This record gives sequence, structure tokens and C-alpha cells, in this order.
Amino acid sequence: MNVRRALCAGLVAASVLVGGAGLVGAEAAAAPATRCVPASTPESEKRLAELTEVSGIKTFDDARTAISNLRKELSTSDNYLGTFPIAFDNILQLVGPSIASGTYDDPEWAEALAVEVVRLYVGNLHEFVTGGTPQAHWAEAFKLTKKCDRSPGRVLLGQIFAHLIVDFPYALENIGTTAEHTRDYYAFGNALVDATPTIVRDVKKTYGVDLHPLFTAWFLGDVIGDSQATTLLFQSTRTVALVNNFGLQNPATRSATVAEIDAMYRTSLFALDQMENLGQI
Repeated sequence: MNVRRALCAGLVAASVLVGGAGLVGAEAAAAPATRCVPASTPESEKRLAELTEVSGIKTFDDARTAISNLRKELSTSDNYLGTFPIAFDNILQLVGPSIASGTYDDPEWAEALAVEVVRLYVGNLHEFVTGGTPQAHWAEAFKLTKKCDRSPGRVLLGQIFAHLIVDFPYALENIGTTAEHTRDYYAFGNALVDATPTIVRDVKKTYGVDLHPLFTAWFLGDVIGDSQATTLLFQSTRTVALVNNFGLQNPATRSATVAEIDAMYRTSLFALDQMENLGQI
């Protein structure tokens, strides 16, 4: 099955479930912000450049601290750039204990994955805040943080998909993920599912947008009361990321996989824009 079509179908299905069930309407979407980019000063620019320096991110504790500091610095109602650090910080709060508790057959691999996905995000953010050139998917996601007429929910989800669809397969490739890591990979992803209620709560508190119905549909599967619907879209997304990791590692399929990842990301942006237009995010 074409993975891009499968992911697109999942996005459309989630949109129909949420919108069709009447769980989210235009009245539930947050009003556009009148200001979503704080005025910068030489001091704030210097601080952001320092907070997004990746050279010091070598261990899980380094990664966790980097994201926590970015959340404290950026996650305010007048700064759309802080939407994703809320989600990432809540996820890492759960990943840490899972590494220490013996959840993984290869805890060193789990720590390496956490460090790598943080480095990819923080490195691209550094390029953005210092006037450099982020990778295309992050340039697209960060661009929306300066558009105050967009929903903060759309801004957040664009970054989540940049993280899940694009960064994850490259991070998996970078740390040498093999088929033997499959069980650990799915255990690692459970942190996002488990963190969903807290993410929803904190995003609503900070940005005034209620993502509970949509996140419930995508990550918890409670829309139609069917346990098999649990993580319907998310499971598909992370499975595709794992498969694409193997495609990237194979020289014979790398070019096609790179194109597939980009096409999947573009498809996700189209679906998110449609949801935003319908007032669902």
C-alpha cells in the first residue's frame, strides 16, 4: 500500500470523525491572536541563540533541559513559537522515567533517539531565530508562527507533523535503528499518547484553543467508542516513520523514500489547512 495514501486516508478519516460528529466547531476554535510574535531585543535574540545551541545536547538530561528551557522562554499566549515546546516538554517528561524503568530492551537506543529528535528540532529552531536557513519542513512550520491570523492549533499541529513525519525517520536512520528495535520504537511512541491529556490542558491554558476532541480522535481513539480506533492515525504515522527509516538506510530506495517523506508531509499540511478552514483546529 502506498504509505502516503494511507496516511492521507487517516487524516481525512480523523477530520470526518471530528467534524462530522460535531465535536469541534468554528465556535470552539481559538480567535486569531492580535499579537503572536513578541518584540525582539538584542538581549532576547542572544538568549534564544544560546538556548537553541545544539552542541551541548549530548545526553537525555541535556535534551530534556533544552526543551524545558525553551518552553519557559517561549510558551506564552503572545508567542506562537512556544506551541510545540509545550507538547515536546510533556512528552519528554514521560520518556525519561520510561528509560530509567527498564521499559526498553535497548535503553541506550531509546536515549539516543530522544537526543536525536531534540537535536533536529532545536538545530532547526536555531537557524530560524538566528536568521539562518532551517530545513524545508521546519521553515514551513516556523513560518506560521509569525502569522497571527492562523489558529494556534494549526501552528502546533504543523510542527507536530514536521516532527513525526519528517524528523523521526531521519532520526531513526541517524542512530542506526534496526528491525530489532521495533518493540522499543513503539514503546517510545507511547509517551505521546500518554502525554496527550496534559498537552491538551496546557495548550488550552496558554493559547485558548481546545484540541481535546481532535487529539482524542487521533491519539486516544475515543470518538466512536471503539478500542480498535485507539491511536488510529498516530499508529499509522509512526509505522510509516519506521518503514521510511529502513527505506532511507537502503541506497536502492533512499531517493524514493526522501520523495515519499516530502509528499506525505505536504499531504498532511493540506489536510491541516482544511481542518483549520472548517474551524476544527
